[in-house]
Amino acid sequence: MPEVIIVGSGLAGISAATRLMEQGFDITLYEQNNFLGGKLGAHRDSDKPDPHEHCYHMYLNWYNNFWQFMAEIGAADKFIPSTVIGCRFPGDKQTRPYLTNPGSPATILTNMLNGVASPADQFLSAYSLLDLIGTQSMSGAVLEQTSVSNFFRSRGYSTEGSLTASARTLAEAFASPSYLSSARSYQSLVKYGYRNPTPSLWLLTQNTNDGIFEPWRRHLEARAKELKRRFKIHFQMRVESLHLTDGEVRELTLGEMPEEPTTDRNVDPKPSKTWKVNVPGDLVLAVPPGPLGRLVSPEVAACAPKLETVRELRSEPMISLDAYFKCRIPGLTKSITLLLGSKYNLSLLDISQVWKEWPEGGGTALNVISSNADLIADYPKEVIREIMLKELQRFLDFKLDDVDYDRCHVQTNVGEELFVNQVGSWDSRPKAVCEIPNLFLAGDFCQTFVDVVTVEGAVVSGLLAAEALRRKHKIGAPIDIIQPDSYPAFLPAALAAALRPAAFAAKAVSMADSMMRSNFSRIFPNG
Repeated sequence: MPEVIIVGSGLAGISAATRLMEQGFDITLYEQNNFLGGKLGAHRDSDKPDPHEHCYHMYLNWYNNFWQFMAEIGAADKFIPSTVIGCRFPGDKQTRPYLTNPGSPATILTNMLNGVASPADQFLSAYSLLDLIGTQSMSGAVLEQTSVSNFFRSRGYSTEGSLTASARTLAEAFASPSYLSSARSYQSLVKYGYRNPTPSLWLLTQNTNDGIFEPWRRHLEARAKELKRRFKIHFQMRVESLHLTDGEVRELTLGEMPEEPTTDRNVDPKPSKTWKVNVPGDLVLAVPPGPLGRLVSPEVAACAPKLETVRELRSEPMISLDAYFKCRIPGLTKSITLLLGSKYNLSLLDISQVWKEWPEGGGTALNVISSNADLIADYPKEVIREIMLKELQRFLDFKLDDVDYDRCHVQTNVGEELFVNQVGSWDSRPKAVCEIPNLFLAGDFCQTFVDVVTVEGAVVSGLLAAEALRRKHKIGAPIDIIQPDSYPAFLPAALAAALRPAAFAAKAVSMADSMMRSNFSRIFPNG
């Protein structure tokens, strides 16, 4: 039977492994860490019981292929709906709603009147998204070369307030400023979300290792036994280099890792020993752009020149702080919460309210994310922890004496950066296949119909690689890959055209409101 080596156990790699096993392949999986999941995974330090994740995660309705896997591994009931994304300003005593089921006609007025910005600016922010998904005058290639910021600024109805609201939302979705992000990729995210907007998102009620990847590993082991297939995972094994013979990858240099490479900042551990292994069949590289670029040696690039362009792709870290407290912090909700006006673009999730196994009466536990990590990522972890805790104090009511420092954990995710859907990056993103016949690529940065860096994008890339392998060997039935629904472009385009007079009227209201506030502040500087 055909054999395949898969490098990387994130969503892309494990999705490919699942479907290829069902097609009759024997699977060998190499993972450089001691846990499954990649950037979605969760690990525990050896001397402490608390799990640590790359960051909190949101799961959207249109993740069809992901939800199908969750049903298969028995994890679908571990998610709860979340209809609201919350927000707080400095000094707030209570989390307030920011976006409620965005894209749903039933919540338009609710979102306009949320008090975060003027109703006119909130309307224009929502209208700009409708305009984006209905845009037909610009081809996909033009939108790919246009940043989100430039697209919105080119629309005559935009105001500074609406641009600020749009940039704030995009920074949370993409971990990237709007002047760097591709308008086409953002269009994909919005059009899929608007087709099925209720609830806004789903939250996992456990850490991802216990809730997703351990059940998935058990599912794979059971399926291998049932199908009489070989399935083997090798942990703490990193691929150091590829070796070609007659234009195909026929050997790998493996390194045994003395520690987990992705759980500490700026640490690039060297393997304790290296050796070569044969590649008897095919190879799937389900690794991020950085590690993939390092594997593209001159020998590899000579056979697959397009792979060199992965080095042009941009990635950004998101700092994650697990903040544990000895008491309950008042005013928090179960929703993902944006801290508006925070210096480091902070947002948080109160996992002590979401995770079901949390002990009753236990203190608050927050997963806090900085999506503007460049400012502090080079600092020592203890310094980062203190900076983020002090910034949190501007928004939450607690004293530093309330912090359980022994349980707090900082993960800078340097080395585990998120790929950025940057303007013009599409052509540099690899496809599932390349010029090397037995080499296949998977990862959320690969070209797929999803386009956007998401959980679903990673899953689909793994399925596309598996289907390409299946077609190569001409075995089994085509792998089912579900495309997300979206409204036909003419519908949002027609609605945007019908509402355009209202958009310009809202701009006039916004400008008048800004002038009145400016004059009031000048006359009454103390309010």
